[in-house]
Order: sequence, then structure tokens, then C-alpha cells
Amino acid sequence: MFTDAADATSSGATGDLNVFVRALVEQRFPVRVLTQIVDPPAATLAHRTGVGATIRTTLGGVHDPVRFSLWPVEVRVKFLRDGRTRLETMGTSLDTDPSVVLEVGNATIVALSQTVSLFDRALSLANGCDRTRFDAIVIKSPHTEHHMYGAWVRKIFNVDTSGATSARLESMGHRICARPIFPLAPDTAFEPRAKVFLRDGGAR
Repeated sequence: MFTDAADATSSGATGDLNVFVRALVEQRFPVRVLTQIVDPPAATLAHRTGVGATIRTTLGGVHDPVRFSLWPVEVRVKFLRDGRTRLETMGTSLDTDPSVVLEVGNATIVALSQTVSLFDRALSLANGCDRTRFDAIVIKSPHTEHHMYGAWVRKIFNVDTSGATSARLESMGHRICARPIFPLAPDTAFEPRAKVFLRDGGAR
């Protein structure tokens, strides 16, 4: 399993990062890969052409073109759905509008029309994708329920990509903040100090 926390939609990212899956496809990663991507135009086109059609489109880079460029691909439409399901973890509803399963090279991609939380397996199962039947999974979240993934995957890799929720704060481009600040400023030491707040309103 590859954990792509930099494009975690539950943390505020757009979900249209295509860098990692594009690399897997173009480098012909020799296993079956499952991932998700938010791309309304691709989902709409797939619904218009129907299951079994081969279409030319782009994937990713729709909502965050500053970080991601459009990825031109030829894909096969495998599965269509209205996009409505519920999170298995909390039972709350998910509505991605039209969703579609696309196949390109060695990758199976669940393309969504709306940005929703992707830490749960419910969305993939609702789109006919059993994650246990793939060799590699890309999860756009830093956290998943242990029984859904961690309990059975052989290895978990944390992927360092350029998404909006990257853990590398220096990649965010912040300029207006007091200095020095850890870890944005290089060679800045972090010295933690405990601050105790008392019931009477005081602190020490």
C-alpha cells in the first residue's frame, strides 16, 4: 500500500493529484494498481460514452493546476455508478456525483466528480473494486482503519508527493510568518517547553 497523504481529501487536498499513478503507469510498474482521482470531466465523458468504450481524455490537474499538470491518457471504461454510498467507518453519506472505473495500462482508477473522503474502503467497493484483489493500492489519506488495510497488506510505504497537504511544510510556499520558525527556517532548533494551565486561570 502506498499512502499518498499529500493529496488527502479528508485533510483539505483536492484529490486530483496524478503524479504518482502516472509514474506507475508510464514506468510500467509490473503489478495491478488501484487508486482514486477526482476528475469531473473524465467521469462525465465516461458516462456519456458507456461501459466498454475506449476514450481519450485527461486525468488529474483539474482543481489544482498549479501543482499538477493534465495527464493525457487513453482509457477503457469498465464501470459506471451514480456515486452515492456511505462511509463504512461512520455511516455518513458520500455523494461523488457520477463515478466511473477506468483502466489504463496496469492501473485501475476510480474517477470521481466530487471531492470526498478517501480513507474508507466503501467507495472502492461501491464501484466494484475489491482492494484485496489488487497487488498495490494507493490511498489518499494518512490514516485508514487497520482492518481495512493494515491488517492484511504486506508493506506500507509513505509517498512524498507535492500535494496540498504534504508533511513537508517548506514546500507549501508560506512567506508571511514570524521568523525563526521550525521547520520552515533551515538550521532552526526546536526546544519544547511544557506550559501548565491552572483552574484559577493562571499558568506557569
